[in-house]
Amino acid sequence: MRLGILQAGENSKNMPAGTPAYPELFTGLFDRAGAGFDITFVQVRLGEFPSSVDDYDAYLVTGSAAGVYDDLDWIAPLEDFIRQAYSAGKPLAGICFGHQVIANALGGKAEKSDKGWGCGVRTLPVLEQGSVFADGVEESTLLYMHQDQVTQAPPEATVLIGDAFCPVASFAIGDQVLCFQGHPEFTPQVIAGITDLRQDDIGHERAARCHESLSTPHEGDDIGKRLTAFFNNATQQTAQAV
Repeated sequence: MRLGILQAGENSKNMPAGTPAYPELFTGLFDRAGAGFDITFVQVRLGEFPSSVDDYDAYLVTGSAAGVYDDLDWIAPLEDFIRQAYSAGKPLAGICFGHQVIANALGGKAEKSDKGWGCGVRTLPVLEQGSVFADGVEESTLLYMHQDQVTQAPPEATVLIGDAFCPVASFAIGDQVLCFQGHPEFTPQVIAGITDLRQDDIGHERAARCHESLSTPHEGDDIGKRLTAFFNNATQQTAQAV
C-alpha cells in the first residue's frame, strides 16, 4: 500500500541533539506495527502537494506547531486537498494538527482551547467500542502535546475518545477517516524536549506534571497497529468498490 504522509511540521532546531525527525518517528511507528507500507513524505508545510489524490492509496496528516487558524499559505490548500481526497474515497488519518485540520476541512471546528495545554501521558475514556476499539476496551493512554483542540467533530463523525478536558480526542468517519489528538509516534523523550522548550507557555506547574507523567506506560504502538489495520481495511474496501 502506498501511504502519503503529508508532513505539516518539523522539529524545532532547539530540540535536544539526536531527537528523531518526523520521518523517523512515523516510519518507526509503522515498522513496529509490521505494516510494510510504501511510505512517502510530502512536505505540505513547504507548499508541496501530490499532483493528484490518486498518487497514493491513503493519506496521513502529521502534527505541526501551526494552528488551523494561522495565516499560513499552505493551510487552505491542505484543507482543499483533504476534501478532494475524502470525496475520492481515500482513507485519511490525522495526528494532533492532522486530527484538527481534517476535522476543520470536513465540517467540524478546531481552535485554541481556553483550558490550556494538554501534555504528557494522559488516560482518557473510550466512548465508542466495537470498531477501532474492541468491546471491553474502556481507556486509552497516549502521549499528548497540544493547546488546540477539535471543539466540534465533523457532522458524520463518531467520537471515539474524549473527556471533560478534551471532548474530541479521537474521531472516525465510517471506515474512511481515523484521527487522534494524541501522538502515537512520539516517545517520552520527544515530549520532554518539547515541554522544556514551551514551559513558559505551558506553565511551569503544568510542565512539571507533564514531566512526572512520562514514566507512565503509553499505548502508542497499539495505536500504530490500529492505524495499520484501519489503512489495510479501508484500502481493501476501496479496491472492492472500484
